[in-house]
Amino acid sequence: MKKFPFLIALGFTLLLPLAAHAAKPLDEIVAVVEDDVVLRSELNRAMKGNRRQKGESKAAHERRVLDKLITSRAQKLAADRAGIKVTDEEVDSAVATIAARNKITVSQLRQILGRQGQSYTAFRENLRKQIGQQKFHQKSLSSQVQVTESEIDNYLSIHGGSGKTKTINQTKARHILLRPGEQLSNKEAKARLAEIRQQIIDGESFASLAQAYSDDTASALKGGDLGWLSPGVATPAFEKQLKRLKKDQISQPFQTPFGWHLAQVLDRRKQTSADTAAREAAKAKIQQRKIEESLDLLARRLRDQAYVEYRDDNFE
Repeated sequence: MKKFPFLIALGFTLLLPLAAHAAKPLDEIVAVVEDDVVLRSELNRAMKGNRRQKGESKAAHERRVLDKLITSRAQKLAADRAGIKVTDEEVDSAVATIAARNKITVSQLRQILGRQGQSYTAFRENLRKQIGQQKFHQKSLSSQVQVTESEIDNYLSIHGGSGKTKTINQTKARHILLRPGEQLSNKEAKARLAEIRQQIIDGESFASLAQAYSDDTASALKGGDLGWLSPGVATPAFEKQLKRLKKDQISQPFQTPFGWHLAQVLDRRKQTSADTAAREAAKAKIQQRKIEESLDLLARRLRDQAYVEYRDDNFE
C-alpha cells in the first residue's frame, strides 16, 4: 500500500496539446493502434502544441509527434485492459487544481478555453486520459520499485535528516484487496468483499480469507497483515478509512487507486523517533525518482508490444 507522489503530476498548463476542439466529421486515419485509430485532425492539433525542434524537418516533426500519439494511445489501451477507471470526482479535482495553480476559478478556466477555441468537454477527457495513465503507471510499477536500506542510508548521508525528535501515530492493520479487471467489475469486487466481510463477522478467519482471496500477494501470505503503518505510507484514501475505524473493527468495502479493500485496525501506538520520519521521507523521494526513471521504459515497452499500422505512406 505505498503512496507514490507522482500519481497525478499536475504540472499542466492551460494550453494542452490534446485538449481538442469539439468533435468534427470523420477524417483521414493516419495510424491504427490495435483497435483504436489516430486521425489526421488529431495529429494536426498535436503538432500545433509541440513546437518543431531546431533543425528538424517538417516530416521529422510530424513523425515524432505521431509517435508520441501512438505511444499515448498504447498506454491508454493497456490501462483499459487493466481495468483502470477514472471517476468524475478525480477529474473535477484535477480541473480545480489546474485552476488554482493558475490563480483563477474553474469558471474562468472554462471561459479561457472557450476563447482559445477549445472544448471544455474534450479538455476534461484529456485530463481523464492523463490521470488514467498515471494510475496505470502506479499499478504497473509499484511492485517493481524497491528501495533498500542502504539506499536510504546513502541518501541521508548526502542530504542529511532534520535531527528533530518527532512523535508519530502508527497503526497496525490488515486488509483484503480485490483488483477489478477484465474478469471482475468494480461492482462485483465491492459485492464480493461485502460477502467476505459477512463471513468474517460470522466467525471465519480474516487471515484465512485474506490468504485465499486477496490480490495483494505480499500481505496475503501474512494473512493480510500490513504491519505498523506510519502516516504517509498508505494512500490518503486508505489512511482515511483506518482513522475512522476503532480497534478490531472491520471496514465496509472501500476503493483506492489499487482496487477495493476490507481493512481492520489491529492496534495503535505512538512512536517517538528522529529517524523514522526522515527515513520515510527519504524512501518516498527515492521511490519517486526510480518510478520516473522507469516511466520511459514502460512507455516504450507498451509501444513496442502494441499492433500499429500506418495508413499514410509518409510514415512507413
